[in-house]
Amino acid sequence: MENLKYGINDKPTLVKTIPLAFQHVLSAFAGTLSGALMLATGMGMNSQDTALVVQCAMLICAVATIIQSVGIGPLGARLPIVTGGSYTLIAPMVALSKDMPIGTVFGSSFVAAIALTVLGPLAVKYLHRFFSPVVTGSAVLAVGMCLMGSAFSYMVNNSADPANEPQIWLFVGIALFTLVLTLVLDSFTKGFVQSCSILIAIVVGYVLCVVLGLVDFASVGTASWLALPKPVNFGFGFNFSAIITLCIVHIATVMENIGDTTGVVSGVEDRLPTKKELMRAVSGDGLGSVFAALFNGLPVISGSPNVGIITMTGVGSRFVTLAGGIIIGILAFFPKFAQILALTPYPVLGGVLFVSFGTIAASGIRVIGMSRMSKRDITILAMAIVVGIGGSAASASLSFLPSTVLTLITGIPGTAMTALVLNIILPRSKADKEFEAKQAAENARLEAEAEAKVAAQTQKSGKK
Repeated sequence: MENLKYGINDKPTLVKTIPLAFQHVLSAFAGTLSGALMLATGMGMNSQDTALVVQCAMLICAVATIIQSVGIGPLGARLPIVTGGSYTLIAPMVALSKDMPIGTVFGSSFVAAIALTVLGPLAVKYLHRFFSPVVTGSAVLAVGMCLMGSAFSYMVNNSADPANEPQIWLFVGIALFTLVLTLVLDSFTKGFVQSCSILIAIVVGYVLCVVLGLVDFASVGTASWLALPKPVNFGFGFNFSAIITLCIVHIATVMENIGDTTGVVSGVEDRLPTKKELMRAVSGDGLGSVFAALFNGLPVISGSPNVGIITMTGVGSRFVTLAGGIIIGILAFFPKFAQILALTPYPVLGGVLFVSFGTIAASGIRVIGMSRMSKRDITILAMAIVVGIGGSAASASLSFLPSTVLTLITGIPGTAMTALVLNIILPRSKADKEFEAKQAAENARLEAEAEAKVAAQTQKSGKK
């Protein structure tokens, strides 16, 4: 990365780590809380249960982020990955809750998460040789493209009344102000200020909204000072058909994980993730999802907005995301302080995410550029974009399909799986095979260098 300031295993000082981590915290908050609210509302929970699910979502995000940042044995990527609840699982879990107790849905999610932890890395192990730059790059591209719509939604405050045009334009103006401030700080400043460009833009945007009277702090006054998340609040049960349904949908989360992990690694070290990194990343999501089921939450997935933050700021340290996970974990026990961050106005986040999601898409294009771009590569890329990204745009026309099928064949999963399947079945030319052999050798060299660097840093830390 041209503007890299901290590599994956670099450790910024604590004074620098905390503000850098808050960029990830603020970005993760919106998605984490929104996902929890969508799940609770869809399942018809009362206000007390909804508050608990939201609180648990923060703890889940914290624990899963820590797992991915530092690892537990063979589980966890040991990469700068921030996790959150998977939106892909919301619709299936809500649908299941209409036919069975909520506790049975979470119990079935628990079993499916164990299956993901065990079987997900095995799938990656045997399919890794087919994860070419076109396959993984198209997945990264889809992450950015498919999320851009949510950035526009945030810019108009998500729930603003289109009939109230002055309000709409005020929200858009705030979003554009935050967007321009982010770009100015990112492009015209250097050093630590540039690294904190997103945090500064969010804070300034937040203060502006407070001055304009757009932030209501009433909910802060009613929030508790201290609260403990309660595990297995709805009981625990199991349903075979529910387990199978959720396992199938987890295929989609694996593909999304591969795309996000590729975005992180390529953004920081200009290479594709190794087989071991992908296996550990998928297993980390699996373990985090096991914890999520125990604490009444959505299965987890790597947070896509945070991929863009890493690429923009040049801060790729996993110890920064570790600090972010710890901060979110602390806030999970202090709802009053968490509520202050949760009130970050959507237009402010929309302006930042506008840049972030575009950066992710651009990273996907860069990864695709690592390929030979032969006729075969172009065919794979073209079909992946049409099926996945095109299918996502035309989801209304495909509404006749079952929701699980629609989830698998459109958006990020559809893009990645179409590219993967075509890369497996389409014939390779001699030039394709030679290029892939050279690329495999180069990836092996980079993997060895990365492992040697980690070993050297570990040995250095041990001597201290």
